[in-house]
Amino acid sequence: MKNIAIIAYEGCWAVSVFLAKDFFTIVSLLDSHYSLPQSYNIEIITTDGAPITSSSNSLVVADNSLSDKSYDLVIIPPIEGSKLKNMPLGTDLIIEWLKPKIHSNTSILSLSTGSYFLAATGKLNKTVIATHWSLVKPLSGLFPDCEFISHKSYLKMGNIYTTGSFEAGISVLLGVVAKDKGDRFSQQCATHLLISDSGKLNLILPQFNNHKDEKINEIQDWIHNHSSGLITINELAKQFNFSERNLKRRFTQATGISINKYVQEVRIDKAKKQLLATDKTVNEISEEVGYENSSFFSRLFKKSTGLTPAKWRKND
Repeated sequence: MKNIAIIAYEGCWAVSVFLAKDFFTIVSLLDSHYSLPQSYNIEIITTDGAPITSSSNSLVVADNSLSDKSYDLVIIPPIEGSKLKNMPLGTDLIIEWLKPKIHSNTSILSLSTGSYFLAATGKLNKTVIATHWSLVKPLSGLFPDCEFISHKSYLKMGNIYTTGSFEAGISVLLGVVAKDKGDRFSQQCATHLLISDSGKLNLILPQFNNHKDEKINEIQDWIHNHSSGLITINELAKQFNFSERNLKRRFTQATGISINKYVQEVRIDKAKKQLLATDKTVNEISEEVGYENSSFFSRLFKKSTGLTPAKWRKND
């Protein structure tokens, strides 16, 4: 069983604390459903183990305090931007606690402005750090030796993840579970996080998002939103002011994959979620994700997963 700590501190955003807690509760419920051993032990920790008051004046009760206990993953929730120049009491204790973990086997996930704590350790100087778009300038002013960028997804540097959006935190957690428990289990978690139609579930494609090319991120977002239609490199190049040659080169350099292959990966990932979250037929799902020929779709799906769509859906 892996140990996970969520650091709660005065003025943090409670929604991110409970997002992480609820996410791993879903994992626990799925473990029980499939009669699997429990995978994670989750603790909300504060500097002294006492409750804290969040940015919205909500009380967050702690399970433990900062200690020498070993954790596999530490999650740092964000703080309201206006408080960055006057951080709450206990900030220095958290920073000191994090320092030995920066270059260790402990993974650290910073959610948006939680990156303040990582930068303040002084151990990420000259490093590119993702954060909320509106706070790139203030954080850059506080930590001029770090390079802060706006990033809708996340960046991974060794054992450290930094994010620039609410959704990116979920994507990282889904990626962690996929690594620990396999793709299908992680896809199940994604479907249980469903708050709208299944086409809007978070993609689980972490290996293609770990770069700092904002223009390519923009193109990836566009592909996510239009993947069911016809996507050509010629039209993408025109829309985003690239030559075809430069677009292909830059996209592959950033993501490690060609545009056409990436579109295929997005469609297959969306199909996996549709298979789990809906009762739609394979033919219907094939058409919805962008393949008119369901036989061709099924061959691609089996090549990617080792199973036909029907068997993947039933593979409990």
